[in-house]
Amino acid sequence: MPTDPQSEPPAGVPAEPQEGPGRRRAYLGWTFLVAYALFLLGRALYHHSSSILSGIGVWELQDSHRLLAWILGLVLAVPCEFAWYVPAGFLAVKVVTRGSTQIHWRSVGVPALVLTGLLVVLVQLVETFGSWRSTLVIGLALPLLGGLFGTWAGLAWTRGGRARLWLAPKVALAASLIGLGIGAVLWLSLERTPLSFEAAPVTSAEKRRLTKLIREKNPRSLREGQTQSLRLTAHDINVLLSWGLSLGSPQRKARISLAQDSASLSASVGLPLGSREASYLNLATSGSTEVHDGVLRLEVDRCQLGALEVPRWVLRPLCPVVASLLSRDRRLRPLLHALQEVTIAPEAVEVTYGPLHLPAGFREDLFGPAVASEEMLASTRACVRQLLAVAAQTPRSPPDFGLCVETVFSVARDRSATANPILENQAGIFALAILLGHPRVEEFVGPVLAGQTGGNSLRVLCRVTLRGRSDWTKHFWVSAAIAVLANETISNAAGLLKEELDADRGGSGFSFSDLLADRAGTTFALAATRHEASARVLQQRLAQGFRLEDFFPEAADLPEGIPDAELRSRYGGVGGEGYNRLIEEIERRVAACPAYR
Repeated sequence: MPTDPQSEPPAGVPAEPQEGPGRRRAYLGWTFLVAYALFLLGRALYHHSSSILSGIGVWELQDSHRLLAWILGLVLAVPCEFAWYVPAGFLAVKVVTRGSTQIHWRSVGVPALVLTGLLVVLVQLVETFGSWRSTLVIGLALPLLGGLFGTWAGLAWTRGGRARLWLAPKVALAASLIGLGIGAVLWLSLERTPLSFEAAPVTSAEKRRLTKLIREKNPRSLREGQTQSLRLTAHDINVLLSWGLSLGSPQRKARISLAQDSASLSASVGLPLGSREASYLNLATSGSTEVHDGVLRLEVDRCQLGALEVPRWVLRPLCPVVASLLSRDRRLRPLLHALQEVTIAPEAVEVTYGPLHLPAGFREDLFGPAVASEEMLASTRACVRQLLAVAAQTPRSPPDFGLCVETVFSVARDRSATANPILENQAGIFALAILLGHPRVEEFVGPVLAGQTGGNSLRVLCRVTLRGRSDWTKHFWVSAAIAVLANETISNAAGLLKEELDADRGGSGFSFSDLLADRAGTTFALAATRHEASARVLQQRLAQGFRLEDFFPEAADLPEGIPDAELRSRYGGVGGEGYNRLIEEIERRVAACPAYR
């Protein structure tokens, strides 16, 4: 059959691609690229409003395993930031080729990389909105590298079958090199021994002094236009560091040293890596900081992680990035906006600040959102309503402690038929802690009393007694709530701090019986929420009636009203021989309760 000579290309000239298939491939490429670009923009918007500490509450930092998981998450965020933009480069190649068989870096690679770069810049502008001058250039590095890698992979894929076969081992090699790099950094960062310095000792007197100092300088008590200054010596800061770090593990310590306009920090954190010998993340760093109009400026002169000394050429561009991330952090932003000046001198740090305004949801950001779910609040409100109804039946006298517990856990048991018994028991503990313990527990749980009627019932429930003592009721339920909100360690530490403050001059004195009430409340919360089986066992036990001796041992014979001088002279202070002997007796009595065996 004859053909039209004009329809065939000259010899040696490649045939033009068919427009139909080429256009369809280009259309699909644009569709996938736009969809992925929208995904990256959505992710950037989420990151812009998220916290650098997101995913872990402050109380969770006391858990060494949770802390290790969070640190690993931060480390893995670096290769992930690279990996997010690899598909963008790959799809950009598909868009640029339009089905062509002539694949060259100049004709396809460069345009694809330019397209990927524009997308990267757009996404980074969204993510760093408001602080792009200090973070955009550094923030572009990993995404651009990811886009470059994706462009290279897209070019290799487009060249045909042989190139695709070689692509897999090349990608595997690149991933292995990245993994080896991260592994080398982690290996160099961890050491077998902590840094050789002694943490500042924490005494009851130091706790009382610092607690009083910070309470007197509360920024939330300031009015608009007012300022306040808080002066902390290096010793004060080191005691606060030792106090806070010791709650999580004895294998944590830190120390700060001050100089004119600069400070240095040394810290060692033991990490549970499963080996027989402990591993420590040791940090030694020095530098200076400034805060102006809520914007943080950092200048780090030296940073060493274990055996890894971070080069100055890496520190210099990273400082503004870290400072910008901290300035935009949801948790830190309100604190930075309240700060007006930070002065570092060899003898002390002086912080000048104005009123502190905490936005809605700040506590959830700080302590974690786990207990603030709508399901939890609904269950807590149901328990609160039932307790108020019980109190309304005896408006002139408070109901029995056991009746309150039976009422709440009857609600929890009924709701557990179709819900999680752990959550229902937690809600019951919160209801009891708010109504019988202290109303401020509601600030950490969420709004449960709003719209509830029965002001007299609320007042009556505040007078519920435990073995004839209303203060033991409060100790029991507030400690139980703290154990659920945070953990056992924080609950015990809070109870101890309360007694150390009471031991001060003018206080009610240190009370070992109060500590028993705290410990019994904490143990009750653990038994009620440890796992689903234990939650249901406790519900069934309470369905048969509340027996006080099953949950709260004798406490009246334990010493109380002890002033600080006697606590030190007779019991050796907190941690002394006499003190530890009584703590062991408290633990023995609580552990002997049938409900906790």
